[in-house]
Amino acid sequence: MNYKSPVYNVTPVHYTKLQANNYNPNTVPAPELKLLEKSIWEDGFTQPIVCYPLENSGKYEIIDGFHRYTIMQTSKRIRERENEMLPVVILEK
Repeated sequence: MNYKSPVYNVTPVHYTKLQANNYNPNTVPAPELKLLEKSIWEDGFTQPIVCYPLENSGKYEIIDGFHRYTIMQTSKRIRERENEMLPVVILEK
């Protein structure tokens, strides 16, 4: 089947190939980030990071999922379990 929606094309991407965007800065208090880390540890990643490719760099800019990306950066146990890979949907624009 040929689906048009990007969500059907989740691919693992090394977390160092992702970067935050600079147009949507939002913050989450430390207790909530700790809860997110606990949730990801217990249940795994349940949603992919959404991003688009940055021209000629081999990197991707995050559109949605910055806090999940942050957990990957800061949680050694999750990084190790996931082999440093994040589930990503890449929007080709």
